[in-house]
Amino acid sequence: MTDSNTLNSGHPKGLYTLFFSEMWERFCYYGMRVLLTLFLVKSLMNGDKEASLIYGAYTALIYAAPVLGGRMADKYLGYRYAILLGAVMMAIGEFFMVGAGVWKSDTVMLFGMGALIVGNGYFKANISTIVGKLYEDGDPRRDSGFTIFYIGINIGALLATTVVAYVGETYGFEYGFGLAGIGMLAGLLIFWTGRDNYAAAPGLNITEDGMKAVGPLKMYQAISLGTLALIPLCYFLISQNDWMTYLLIALFIWVTFSLIRVGFKDGKEWGQRMIALCIFMVINVVFWACFEQAGTSLTLFADRNVSREMFGWTMPASMTQFFNPLFIIVFGSFFSVMWVRLTKIGRNPSIPMKFALGIFQLGLGFLVTKIGFAMQLEGFLVPLWTLIFLYLLHTTGELFLSPIGLSMVTKLSPKHAAGTAMGGWFLSFAIANFLGGQIAALTGAEGHGAEEDKELMITVQQGLENTGNSEKFSTWPPLIEDGKVNITFGEYQEFKEFVEFREALEEEPTFGQWSAAKSETEADGEKPITGLQGWLQEENWNNLKARLASISESDKTILEAKANADVLDFGTWKYFFSDFSEQGYSENLTLGAAFSEHKNVVQEKSLNKYVGIFGNIGFVLLGFALLIAVLNKPLKTLMHGVE
Repeated sequence: MTDSNTLNSGHPKGLYTLFFSEMWERFCYYGMRVLLTLFLVKSLMNGDKEASLIYGAYTALIYAAPVLGGRMADKYLGYRYAILLGAVMMAIGEFFMVGAGVWKSDTVMLFGMGALIVGNGYFKANISTIVGKLYEDGDPRRDSGFTIFYIGINIGALLATTVVAYVGETYGFEYGFGLAGIGMLAGLLIFWTGRDNYAAAPGLNITEDGMKAVGPLKMYQAISLGTLALIPLCYFLISQNDWMTYLLIALFIWVTFSLIRVGFKDGKEWGQRMIALCIFMVINVVFWACFEQAGTSLTLFADRNVSREMFGWTMPASMTQFFNPLFIIVFGSFFSVMWVRLTKIGRNPSIPMKFALGIFQLGLGFLVTKIGFAMQLEGFLVPLWTLIFLYLLHTTGELFLSPIGLSMVTKLSPKHAAGTAMGGWFLSFAIANFLGGQIAALTGAEGHGAEEDKELMITVQQGLENTGNSEKFSTWPPLIEDGKVNITFGEYQEFKEFVEFREALEEEPTFGQWSAAKSETEADGEKPITGLQGWLQEENWNNLKARLASISESDKTILEAKANADVLDFGTWKYFFSDFSEQGYSENLTLGAAFSEHKNVVQEKSLNKYVGIFGNIGFVLLGFALLIAVLNKPLKTLMHGVE
């Protein structure tokens, strides 16, 4: 870099343009992601299990998309055009999400998610590639530069998990999605207006192959139009997410083969470096599959088994994810300086050892839950500091691995295949997110009482059509405010059971009286499936809506009259009600007392299960870290001097 392109910090000017562009892109991505599960459950009325599957498929595709985006940029589009195209598509995707929030539409949401996935594929891999190309080979500032860049990612994540989350939950999901879309437009503007700052990086312009004619269009134009066809494909893969397993396995095999083949074409040394890169991709999968429990099992653990009260204020469970970006920002600069100073004195750990140390700290973080368990509070809750120290160790582990990993990809891959290699690196994140969902399922993160019976999955519209009813469901009001009309029979049944339970609580029967009445009702044929016809009567629908509204108004009155009041909302009931009626509580206990006792039983089981599985994850990670440390020398040999 020339002096005119270098700031007083010693880093190229382009680093800071890319820093702020990426910061706002992450604001966009994490803004949508932090609201997604709540939007699916609260607004679109999906169950926990269905919401988790959609969330997992979406995040996996987000990280798989750079495989294609990096390849297209390397061969046809150039890095600058690919990033601009990606930014525009992500902004469009966010504004589709706004429409989904306004119209409560699954279809609009899935198209929006598709646009976000494809746009992210072009943006994410290629902006990281430009960062690597700002530095010459062997430049000791490279690791420091990537760490600074990584801080930008986490500032965007921090803003998203605070500002966007607050706006979305307070004023409406559509406003949160809209704010995230505006953030993406800000990133696009910064990237375009600051283009002179990173102009010296090679590979920015559309390639010769990209300028070749394809019929009436040039290749890059044809690719841009063809990209739109990928949105319906993403729609299909999210809605039919069983296909993700086969897709990710096929992609990993293809990318691994492609990277090694490209490497050996440039010589044995490059081939072995690419083998090392593929090994690191596997290590990366293990790290992030466990790390990404933050958005699933750890958040549910926070909601159910962590005491989150601070100075009279209870922190929302979703906000506990804020610790990670906060710690990244606090410690990121320290790590950035530390790597440079360790290099100067010849004590900088090798890349394999950094990965081993990162995974070791991740494992220790999970083991912190065992200490919290030993010091649990009343109600089977662990102290908040349990999560604080867990996320602290996870964050320091992340800083040993993630920014170093981005830098490593640019070092191990030939220059002409840098985008493809970066795409492969992000594919490992896709697989990790998918596996992370499977791990979360072991902790019960998919919720309770998920219905599998096909008849319970029939929606209002389908039910009316199947029975030849001429009545139009579109005129029916939603059961709950801001909810969708076209819910499934299983969801309707849950609302009905909730209302009946709440009304029974007010009458204060004993557990024995309530159980007997429930058994008598079921014996009379009012079971879920046989109640299908009753569900399709608008009069019954409106009656249930009125009863739900009455409960809601009663709860509001209680909450306004008494600080820290405890009311049984639908979400709490749904989590704790599972198996309640089958438990052998004393028949003389009041229904409320029996349910309170049941909540303690569920809480205890939940805490034991979470801590047991988190502990097992921790011990496995410690063993895996030791294995990587033992393989340090063979891996360094494959890397041929890359540090």
